[in-house]
Amino acid sequence: MAKAKLFSIEETEPFKLSRNKVEEYVRCARCFVLNVRQGLKKPSSPPFTLNSAVDGLLKKEFDQHREAQTVHPIVAAAGLDLVPFQHPYMDEWRSNFKGIQVVHPETNLLLTGAVDDIWVNSAGELVVVDYKATAKAEAMTVVPEGGFYDSYRRQLDFYQWLLRQLGFTVSTTSYWLYCTGRPGADAFNQRLEFDAHLIPYESNDSWIEGTLEQILDDLRAEGLPGSSESCEHCAYTEQRQLLEDSWDFDRFPRCPRCHQTMSRVIYGLPSGPPPPHHILGGCIVGPNNPEFECEFCSESEEAFR
Repeated sequence: MAKAKLFSIEETEPFKLSRNKVEEYVRCARCFVLNVRQGLKKPSSPPFTLNSAVDGLLKKEFDQHREAQTVHPIVAAAGLDLVPFQHPYMDEWRSNFKGIQVVHPETNLLLTGAVDDIWVNSAGELVVVDYKATAKAEAMTVVPEGGFYDSYRRQLDFYQWLLRQLGFTVSTTSYWLYCTGRPGADAFNQRLEFDAHLIPYESNDSWIEGTLEQILDDLRAEGLPGSSESCEHCAYTEQRQLLEDSWDFDRFPRCPRCHQTMSRVIYGLPSGPPPPHHILGGCIVGPNNPEFECEFCSESEEAFR
């Protein structure tokens, strides 16, 4: 697989940014710049293959109604008159390798986003749809506020914005087609049933233009932007650095019994709490006091001499 092209201030060609990369910037500008400008990737996680399978089946199902230009039963049950949108580029717009592509002239960024589906209402407005799959005791009928759910909202905002840049009239109302697996069955029997619900969302893409300008400013800046307070990756990195700076790893032995790293024993009256991998040993200091103790199995180095 070819390496992703890194941002260069001297480059004149539009720099490609996916919707996922824009979302990464919103979550943590520092992680984004380290990735896009320096090539430093965050740890990866396993793909959601079950979600991908649900997406693929839904696309096949709605494509049948796209060809016939009929309303899907799920849509009809919600009292909506929406049919799947027909367009020569629909397959390309839904492809993760291409997606909807727009060059933003103010920043010279090539923005891309792979939409799950696009429907059209009776007024001729395009309606953005995103498929979601989960498993809960109760079916998802409302998308909560906050957390990763806000990224779901920005996702729909971004797809709407891309289509508007191409000149389409787009409804401000988008939909999640939420498929909730039923975990309460008596047995699996090689089958998992889902409850499907359409959940509307009134999109607002007003944040996008300003965010794109901030992205370009941070990519062009000499230094790095600050870390997001909610970024778990930055928090882990900072805490790890503090630990490494305060701890001489080579001077802490392994416990001969459980093989965990032992802690240095501090005697006397310390001025504050002990640093990492240090424990208090009391005020009395004798010739046989151990220098190290294991906090995991409560053995001291003296026991193994």
